[in-house]
Order: sequence, then structure tokens, then C-alpha cells
Amino acid sequence: MDLRVIILVCVSLTGIVANPVKDENKVGCLVCHPVVDNKINVHLIPHSHDDVGWLKTVDQYYYGMNTNTQHAGVQYIITSVYEALLENPDRRFMQVETQYFWLWWKHQNEDTRNNYKKLVENGQIEMANGAWSMNDEACANYQSTIDQFTWGLRTLSETVGDCGRPRVGWQIDPFGHSREQASLLSQFGYDAMIFARLDHDDKIHRMKNKSMDFAWQGSQNLDNSVIFGSIFATDLYFPPNGFCWDYNCADDTIDDDPNSPFYNVDDKVKTFTTLAKRYANYFSTNNIIIPMGGDFQFEAAEKNYNNMDKFIKAFEGNSEINVIYSTPSCYIKAVNDAIDTELTLKTDDFFPYSNDIHSFWTGYFTSRPNSKRFERTGHNILQATKQLFAQNSFLTNKTFDENLRYLREVMGIMQHHDAITGTEKQHVANDYVRRLTRGIEYAENGLGTIVDELLENDLNLDLTSCLLSNISICTVSQSSDQFITVVYNPLAWAITHYVRLPVEEGTYEVNGGDIPHDVIPTISDFNYVVLNEGTPSAYELVFAAKELPPLGLKIYHVKKTSDKLSEDKSIDTFKSKAFKIGNNNLLASVTLNGNNYGLTQNFKYYYSETGEHDHTDIASGAYLFRPTKEEPESLDNIEITYSINGNVVDEVHQRWTEDAVDILQIIRWYHDEDYLEFDWIVGNIDVKKVQQGKEIITKFTATDDYFNNGNNFYTDSNGREMLKRTRNNRPDYSYNAFIEPVAGNYYPVTSKIVMKDENKDIEIAVLTDRSQGGSSLNTNELELMVHRRLLKDDNKGVGESLNEVEFNRGIYVRGSHYLIAGKASGLNSNGITTAALERILAQKKLVQPWIGVAETDQSYDELKKDAKLTYEGLESSFPENVNILTFEPWTEKEYLLRLEHIMEKNDDANLSEPVTVDIANAFKHFTIEKMTETTLGANELLAHYQRRKKYTWKTNKPQVSKTSVTDEADDDTVAPISLKPMQIRTFIVKLTNKQDIPVDDFGVMMKPATSVIMLIAIIAYLF
Repeated sequence: MDLRVIILVCVSLTGIVANPVKDENKVGCLVCHPVVDNKINVHLIPHSHDDVGWLKTVDQYYYGMNTNTQHAGVQYIITSVYEALLENPDRRFMQVETQYFWLWWKHQNEDTRNNYKKLVENGQIEMANGAWSMNDEACANYQSTIDQFTWGLRTLSETVGDCGRPRVGWQIDPFGHSREQASLLSQFGYDAMIFARLDHDDKIHRMKNKSMDFAWQGSQNLDNSVIFGSIFATDLYFPPNGFCWDYNCADDTIDDDPNSPFYNVDDKVKTFTTLAKRYANYFSTNNIIIPMGGDFQFEAAEKNYNNMDKFIKAFEGNSEINVIYSTPSCYIKAVNDAIDTELTLKTDDFFPYSNDIHSFWTGYFTSRPNSKRFERTGHNILQATKQLFAQNSFLTNKTFDENLRYLREVMGIMQHHDAITGTEKQHVANDYVRRLTRGIEYAENGLGTIVDELLENDLNLDLTSCLLSNISICTVSQSSDQFITVVYNPLAWAITHYVRLPVEEGTYEVNGGDIPHDVIPTISDFNYVVLNEGTPSAYELVFAAKELPPLGLKIYHVKKTSDKLSEDKSIDTFKSKAFKIGNNNLLASVTLNGNNYGLTQNFKYYYSETGEHDHTDIASGAYLFRPTKEEPESLDNIEITYSINGNVVDEVHQRWTEDAVDILQIIRWYHDEDYLEFDWIVGNIDVKKVQQGKEIITKFTATDDYFNNGNNFYTDSNGREMLKRTRNNRPDYSYNAFIEPVAGNYYPVTSKIVMKDENKDIEIAVLTDRSQGGSSLNTNELELMVHRRLLKDDNKGVGESLNEVEFNRGIYVRGSHYLIAGKASGLNSNGITTAALERILAQKKLVQPWIGVAETDQSYDELKKDAKLTYEGLESSFPENVNILTFEPWTEKEYLLRLEHIMEKNDDANLSEPVTVDIANAFKHFTIEKMTETTLGANELLAHYQRRKKYTWKTNKPQVSKTSVTDEADDDTVAPISLKPMQIRTFIVKLTNKQDIPVDDFGVMMKPATSVIMLIAIIAYLF
């Protein structure tokens, strides 16, 4: 059994909140050193920033291996800090990455664990952030961010207990910061977010305006999403020059012996006094925050602490400066206690980030696109398997902790700001892929048995999810004359999903011929792929799995009936209701949601700057995007290779015949759907002829003269709320928009990018299947970067060019874009707005049905006779504005359940209204016996959080509201759940069989708690 499960059995959820502390120098369990009102209070924050993979793999970093690449051993850092803190109770430290903490904790004896826990309980260690890793904020989807925080917070609760509950977001190294991250932190119950990286012009502006401390409103929809924000005045998250005392620092240590010829205390005090006075001008109170640490520092912690001890002592009695050991929470408390002025209110995000005029960190929005897509696949599989395990564990009393543990952890690792970003070394990227593949295999192991048990069948299915189907490899569907396909729907609504499986040439029957299908040539022959797992197929079988039940599944039977296709479609006869192809073989127009729009799409590319010709030495790299010129190069030679008006789908296959890059694309419309799919392959980017990198984009252009989006467009924030962008403009500060006019207007597109003509009430949106950089650089245009191959490193630390090679050629990337066009505010022909359609489609593509295939000897008639083919998880579909964000096994006989309202308040007049769900009786096979609401991270009872004293901040602009981010919690009450736009509510639930619910003498169902009370009353009466 997992150690955390053993520990958790001894921990009651109702006991996870510490008693309130009245000591004015305490924040929770943290003991804060006193500040002085009439002095500059310098808060020294000892910390170590430990990347969960970057130049070395996770294991190499933890165990201290591969020292030729980088000297770093995290296990020694944590042990060294632990020992140094035991030596002096005045010392402080903050532990951040839970992945490393958990690895360390597992290897410690009971005495060490108890002593470490005491250091947390007596306030010497602050557990900050609490997530499995310090996640990126541009490329990570909100669902994955919530998951990895939840797993990290659970680990801290099970190890160091109540006092280890984080209250501060410590996001010091991500390359820009999202508004949704601030919103999520407020919902986790955090007080603040502290970070280091922001645009250099923004930082200068904030220094001048004393706004390095600020208030940040994370949501335009949720009540009281305002948290405190603070930015270091130092260079990133390192100590000031001259005051770094780690073993790998070159600064002089402190010699406090007056008789020594090298005595330097007075000089150090003088230098730092000048520095502190300067920093004090940047902050709104007499408190300043100084990070004392850096990348993988404190491996020899005593050296660091010994010098900080002497440094602090040197300022004792100083009339101007008070220097103290501190933690983020103590700093925030001091600011809140001292503040008598308004804080600047931030209402947008901190993208794009640049550290000088030519260095915009917007390339990583797209870097390593295959890795970014694989992360989304892992997320999809994790959600589906968690739900299947939850339903099955209740019905069978089986536990699946080990099946899920590894995938939960590796998905936490994948959110790291040098993992999903694509900014790691190649060997580290390979290790991430290895870990994720292994995690998926663990999670999917035994799903055939689970499907059998849910359906009460005995099919003994050996299911595989065909992870290589993107290159048209699936051994089961290619080699079997008949096979079973299981399609599980993780959404809370019944949906139609289009199954695409690699097959060999021939004709097929689905469910004995009852279900229409098409057999279509694949997008590519993939002749460059050489794998032991199989040979790519030339065809795909496509059919619609209709009315998939919510949290339920259907089984389909596929049989091959002949070895030859019965017919061939002619390109000349192609005609689709949804789109037209022009004479140039490009898209010419679309007809969606009852309206026709002139719209074209094409691929182009930028040449990548090397930094040599302009002598800046600033090149496009894994982090930076820097094209050589403003206009991209055209790709004009396009041919149509195939088209079909099928039974299920209309498709046009395009090929770009250019030397610069290999591009294939299918424009696809599934019949009766309200979107177009663009299925593309981009690869083998040529970098040899001109010895220069290339960055490939796809561009969508509205060709109707009347469409005009001006300078405005919209991008999502981590897949949630939308943010308005204005070309060449920043809401909070001024910058020179003409130095890097392309990269300076690029923003992260985690889920979708939108342009609107407000006057004509037209909205055009492109949804992505992974993070990409995007913009609207010209009126009526949207562009998204899909692939990059570069020959220069951008000198931001990774030390390698982004030149991915596979099968002896530049790596190929396959992806999808989804186009929606319709009315911007009015209702479309289906009765809802385009924004609402986008929200629903985004959920369908982010959490797609899980598809497993298995060989079978049974015919369809035999299968129908011997087995159930449909399992329903819910009694009925939820409204389409409500999603079950999480349903998973949690602790023994408890489950974690989250519901979310997926609309913003202005998306749709009807679907943006508050909604109520009768969750107690929503499930088909069980009812909810007890439900306890928690904060978003499931580590604190919401009722307790609401009673906790909160910080309030005066701001220079009105805030959305000053009420709670959630409704008032009612402990253990199983009542209908109300949700407001963008609201997420989290519950720990206990389940019971519907047939086992006790009833009273009048036939009315009673809650178990009521039954117990009545039983006690009867016993009392009798005795």
C-alpha cells in the first residue's frame, strides 16, 4: 500500500485545520520575527529553487548525478537545511517542490520525519506553493494545474500535517504569469503570489510607482478573487550582488573578527544599507523582501546560514535597518499590518515576458509541440481512468491507488516550467516521455476487467488505447478481422464522438452494419517511421459513437468484410455544406451556425534570427521568439490529393509542395457538427540550405470586406477566462512596439484565440489541441505557431538549440485546430452564442472519450446476446454549462468530486446564468451519503477556511466583489449544488448503494446520520 494512504488513515479530514493562533507574531503555525515601525524591515527569505527536470532529469537532480552537466543534489539540500535549522531556532526556510520533498520523505526514518514536522510546526519551515512542481503559467491547462496542486497538497497533509498547509504561491521562475493562476490560488485559499519574472519595462514602471507590491484580481467572474502580489527588486530570485553565500557563490563571506585584516562587517553593512534604502523606494511600506537563495542552493546550508546569522547580528541596534529571517507569509503579514496606502489593482496578466528590448519569451509557447500534445493526452487518460476507477472501486471495493499514483505524479512533473514549456535539454525531454508513457500504461492496466465488471460481463477484454494511432499504428485494429471498441465518455453530458482507428484496406461493418462509417486514406503514409510496435496503416475507419452516456460507455463491434474498398471518391465531385475550396486549393469560405463567411487558411513561416547580423547575439531559441522580419514567408504551392463526401464526414486532403517544410492537412467536417477540423502534419523543416531556423505558423484570414476586428483579439487564460489583447499595447505600462513587432504581440493560447467584429456581430475562433503562441498581427487575421526548428541557442540557460530530430530527419508534428464562426453576441441557429459553443467544444476536445480496442472471436450477434454493451454512470445528462471536473478515488471509502460552471457571465444569456444540480441522486448506481465541501485543493474544509481571518487590501480601482469565492459551506449536507459562472466547488463525498438507503416507517429515505440519531434515541428510550 502507498505510504501516503497508510498515513492518511490516521488523519481525519475534520482535523486538518489548526486552532486559531492569537499571537500577533504568528501566521498560522509560522512564528514571525518582530518588525520595527520606524525602520526599513528587510525580510530575508532563505530558499532553494529546485527545477523538477531541466538540464538534468528528475532523478539526476534528486540523487546528485550527472555532475558534468550541473552540480545539484536535492536530497542533500533538504537534509542540509534540516540539520542547519535544528542548530538555531531563529533560522527560517521555505520548501517548495513537493515532488522532491516526497522523494526525500520516503527515505527518512521516523525520528527524522518527526523532527522535520516539528520544524514546520514551530514555524521555522514554511511549505510554500505546495504543488507537485512549480508549474508553468502559459502552457498549462487549468485542469492539470488543479490536479497537480491537489496531489501535492494531499501529500503535505499526509506528511507534515496541518502546519504544512501552504498559504502563499511561490512562482518565482515561470516565464510570465497568468491571471488564471492568481484566480486558482485564491480558490486554494492562498493569501498571495510572489514571483520574479515580469517585462523589464513593467518592472521599471513599478519601481518608479512603488507598486512592486500590488493587489491582483484573478477573475472577472468570481467574487473576491483578489490576492496580494509581490515582486522581487533583486535580479530574479537571487540575493543582491555581494551577498550570495552559497558554496558555489563567488561573493566574500562575512569576516566578523575585528582583529582580522579581512574584517568586512562594516563595509557589508554600509553597502547593504545603501541598497536597502534604494529598494525601499520601490515598495508601498517599510518592508522589503529579499530572496536569499537560488538554483539548487543550500546543499551546504550551514555556510549560508552561518553568514546570514552574522549579517543579521551586524544590524542589531542599527537606527535605520532591521534585518530578520523571514518567510513569505511573515512578509505579507508585515505589509498588511503596516499599509496605509492603496495598492495598485492588477486585472490582467503578465504576458508576454521580456527581459530586454529584443528578448520576448514567446517561443516557448510552442516549443516541443509533440511533448505539449502528449501532456494533453496524459491528462485526458488520467481523468478517464480516475472516473472509471472511482465507479468500479465503489461497486467492487477494489482499490486502485497504485494504478493512478504514478500517472498523477508524472502529470504533476509535466506541468513544471521546464517540462510542458519545452525548455529542457533533449535527454530530459526524452525522460519526460518515458515517464508519461509508463504512467499511462500503469493507469490503463486492467481497464478491460473494470469494463467487464461495470457491465457485469465476462468478456475478458485486453484493452489497449492505441497511443500510436496518430501515426496510424494500432496493432489490434490493423491485424484483426473483428475487434471490440470501447468508448468511455468522461463528460457529464451525452455526446457524439468520432472514432478514428487505423485499419488495413477493405470494407468493414460496425455493429453488424447498423452504424454508418467511412474508410478513408490516412493523412500520410508515414514511410519514414520505423518502429518495433508496427507498420503504419494506409487507411482509417471512421464512425460516429452517438449519444455516449455521461460518465458512461458503449461497446462497438467492428468486422472486416473484404480486402478491397468498394468505391473511390473523385476530387472533381466534392461538395460540402460546410466549406468550399477555392481555385488556389485553399479554403475559400465556411458555412457554420447558419451563416456563410469568407475565410481562408494557409501555412507560412518566419526565418529565425541568429543574433549575428545585428550583433545582439539574441537568437530565437527554446525560450525566445525572434523572427528576422515582420512578414512571414509564403507557401503557395498547394495540391489536393484526395477528397470525400462520406457517410460520416467530408474531407479534403491538401499537400504543400515546398522544399522549406513538409506540410499535409485535412480540412474535415463531421456531418451535423458546428465546427471544422484542420488535421495537419508539419515536419522535416529544412534548416540546411540557408543555415537558418524556421518557425511555422498557420494563418486564418477573414476575406469579407466588411469584417474588421481592428487591433483587438482575445486569448484564453489557461483554458478558462478570456482576456482582451490590443496590438502594440500594454494596459499597465508603455513599451516600444516597433523593436520586436511580431514577438512582442505574441500571447499564449492554451485553448483558443478569437477575433470579433463587434459592429457586425461576428466572431471567429480557433481552438487548439495544445499550447501554442498566437496573435492577430494584422486586421482580420489570426495566426498560431505550430512548429519550430532552430539552430541557435538563445542563451537563457538550456544550452542547446531546439533542433529535434527523429527517424533521421527534422521531427514531424501532428495536430488539430477547430474553427468556429458565428454571431458574437446574438444567438446562432442552434439557440446559443458562439462563445457558448466554443466553451462546450473546448471541454469535448480537452477531455475526449477514452477509446480502447481488443480482439474478439465473437460475432456482433453473439456479443449482443452475451453481453451488455452500454454502461451509464449518471441518471441523465447535466446541463451543458456544468462539468464534472473531478471524480476520483480519494481515501478509504471517500471520493473527490468537483463541479464547475464552464461559462463566463457574459458568454450566453441563458447558459451564463447560475445553475443548480441535484448531485445527491445524479449517479446511476449509487447516491451520495455525505459530502463535505473543501477549498479547491481539497486540503481544508471550506467552513474552516471561511472562518479564518482574511487579509483585506485597499486598491486604487474597484474590485469585483468583497464576498467569498464560494457559497457558504454547510458541512456534510447533501443538498443540490448551485454554481455561478466560472465557479468550481470541491467536495469529499461518501457513497452508498441506492438500494441500501434506510427508510423510515413512512417510506421516506433517511440519511445515514438521521438513522444513527434515531437508533440512539430508541436505545435511550429502552434503557
